[in-house]
Amino acid sequence: MTTESSLGPALESGVHLLRGLIRRRSAVEEARRAAGAWAESHPSLAPQLVANPRPGSPVVDYDLLIDDPSGGTIMLGVQPDDGASWLVDHSTHWAAGNLLTVDGTPISTSEAMLMLRSLTRAGLSPQEELARFCVLRNAAAKEETDLADIQAAADAFRRRRGLTGGNTMLEWLERIGLTAEAFHDHMAANARERKFRARKRDELASEHLARHRDQFAKVWATWVSSEDRIDVAELHGPLDHHWELRLTKARTWSGELPAPLRDVPAGEGTGPVPFEGRFLTGVVHKREEAVADADTLKAAGEAAFELWLAGAVQQAQITWHWL
Repeated sequence: MTTESSLGPALESGVHLLRGLIRRRSAVEEARRAAGAWAESHPSLAPQLVANPRPGSPVVDYDLLIDDPSGGTIMLGVQPDDGASWLVDHSTHWAAGNLLTVDGTPISTSEAMLMLRSLTRAGLSPQEELARFCVLRNAAAKEETDLADIQAAADAFRRRRGLTGGNTMLEWLERIGLTAEAFHDHMAANARERKFRARKRDELASEHLARHRDQFAKVWATWVSSEDRIDVAELHGPLDHHWELRLTKARTWSGELPAPLRDVPAGEGTGPVPFEGRFLTGVVHKREEAVADADTLKAAGEAAFELWLAGAVQQAQITWHWL
């Protein structure tokens, strides 16, 4: 076991390791392999290499985190003598500019802001969305993509935001202070995530459908959410005497129905029952048992992926640096 008094050689060796790493994006995997070999020689220190690519730059900063025998963590970092003042270099250092670290991968504040522009999931806080995004990005890091994949990701991003013209896109980049290189990096990561998500959905779909067939029965239903009570029989009429209501008529999966309707047999109704602070009344017109067709497998894969991602986030080591 390494003691506090014997840390000197390990610290010197760690600094030597950092000085030998190539500080370019293309060499990150090589740096991780070198750090892995160093870690095997110092298992009691539980070393972890942190790689932080500078946004819009080919340069990568590295730090080595090791366990302190007396408690806590020691961070080793090396800044090259490249003519830049310490203050300038430190302003881009991960410890100064990062918002969070997930499983050893740091996320800068600027990256996080760009991520949030891509994420709008109901019911999740910005912190939860960023954690999900980071876990997914880490999981997809080894997916192989080409220029066509990156272009498809960029096209989808632009369509979602109405950035269909070249001038409109350039104005948007200028408005949010993003370089074309940084946008390309973000889209490359996005392409890897799209590929990973599709592959993982396909892997999980069949088993998830087999275990939850009741959730993927096709259902035709009508329901209303209202401030006052509405009887089932009134759903067949115009509802002229009721206000402040939300009427839904849908063909969907059984598992996506409001909870009070999920077990209602075809041809029957339920309500009014209290639901989410209002009253819900509904009728199930038709049900079809789940079959393993393309649409059903896609829905099952998406549901299974969300469960997998939620579990991965729970297991992740997340450190917030500014919250």
